[in-house]
Amino acid sequence: MKKIYEDGGERQPVEEISSGAFDFSYTEPLPARQTPPSPIRTNRPAQTPAQPQETVQLTKAQLDELVQQVLAAKEQSAPAQAPQEKPQPAAPDTGYGTKILYQSKDFDKEDPIDDRPVPKKTLSSFLEADDTFMGDGVSDPRFQVNEVDEDDGFYANPRAAFASEKILPQTQEEEIDESDTEPVRSDRHIGRTVVLVISLLAILVSGAILLREYKLHLDNKHFEEDVSDLILQTNEAIGQNAPGDVENALHLTEEQQWAQIKGEFPNTVFPRGLQLKYARLYATNNEFAGYLEAPGINMSLPVVQTTDDEAYLNKNFYGKSTKYGCPFVSYLNRLEPLDYNTVIFGHHMNDHTIFGALDNYKTLAGYKKSPTIAFNTLYRDYTWKVFAVFITNAVAQDDNGYVFNYYFTALPTDEQKAAYLNELKQRSLYDTGVDVQPGDPLLTLSTCSHEFDDARLVVVARLVRNGENAAVDTGKAVLNSNPRYPQVYYDKKKLNNPYANAQRWTIG
Repeated sequence: MKKIYEDGGERQPVEEISSGAFDFSYTEPLPARQTPPSPIRTNRPAQTPAQPQETVQLTKAQLDELVQQVLAAKEQSAPAQAPQEKPQPAAPDTGYGTKILYQSKDFDKEDPIDDRPVPKKTLSSFLEADDTFMGDGVSDPRFQVNEVDEDDGFYANPRAAFASEKILPQTQEEEIDESDTEPVRSDRHIGRTVVLVISLLAILVSGAILLREYKLHLDNKHFEEDVSDLILQTNEAIGQNAPGDVENALHLTEEQQWAQIKGEFPNTVFPRGLQLKYARLYATNNEFAGYLEAPGINMSLPVVQTTDDEAYLNKNFYGKSTKYGCPFVSYLNRLEPLDYNTVIFGHHMNDHTIFGALDNYKTLAGYKKSPTIAFNTLYRDYTWKVFAVFITNAVAQDDNGYVFNYYFTALPTDEQKAAYLNELKQRSLYDTGVDVQPGDPLLTLSTCSHEFDDARLVVVARLVRNGENAAVDTGKAVLNSNPRYPQVYYDKKKLNNPYANAQRWTIG
């Protein structure tokens, strides 16, 4: 490759070469470049003013010949003995912030400063680095070369044969490090943004869920209020809300009152024997079965009955879709006359509405708030005394393949009834002190519980007998020291099951 220098003057290289040093003579003197001193070279020792220098133009053949002469001169000056590897002397610090590394064509020496291999450099890369460092506009005629034979790795100007390794000030290294870590900061920023977005979404979703739950709660409260209004309207019509107001209570006969109700609901066929106070509830929903109340635990609900026990799992008394559902009597039960065991199911709600209120019966203190329950059917009013509360399973695998059956409607013999009552006593969380006889009709309330998956909380009461005082002495209630639970309960508590081999009661 032809090497062309800055000016076009005719110059011949000096033939005399000694000990690797270079000397040139010039046929035409050129004026020296006048440049101000660089402010970053203030530590440079004082020097005599530079003499005017010229560059030379060499042909490829002349350059090759010059290189061969330099190599030959070096070989002649080398010791006669076998060459040995000598440690590379540290490059002198010129005070320019740049160290000159004396390297061979392949630049295979290591940096004496940080022991890292120095890559092969071309003149263009060297000049780029030097120009970056000498940003004050200082130029040096020793490096004024227009073309470089990068294949050979040497430069037309022999002075440029010395590669330059930039030694950047500490502040520049810190800036480079910061720029290198910028993507990390960006990634962290993105990560924080993602976390923030996810957190906001979680808050929004949680808020939406809470808002929905609150709305459902309000809807259920409104439903209860609507039902209460219906009962209140009926009671006012028949004078039950003002027993001292004889004129109000007796101003209409029952026949006249029925005529008034039927006039309000001309398309409703009322069953014979329906209690007048429930006429409006029945007219509102013909599947109305009765009314359940436990004032001490704030439970007051209409109860329905259909041929499908799943019909009211997700709708309320008015047919409106809701997860609160509506308590319902088992489709197997009769309401007139009552079966031996009347079973009512309802959802366990976390706001203690519907059958969530039954959680009170898990403790003696809660039981004492309402030891009796009123369940009035369409036809009659009934009061019931609570005597057993227990936790059981709904899945056979949770109790070694056994599910305790409490949702039957009838038992054929008194012996079986007595055996069943003994099972209830064994399982109950406490003994209320209420006596129960095999002939007493039972009311069973069932809902979900949280002791384990598919757990059930069951409250059982017996009917107040004719002529019996409905009051209960709650002072007789005592805790059961060892109530019977299903196997899954003991497994979860890591306890031994004392009833693992106990007899399993079944309907014969």
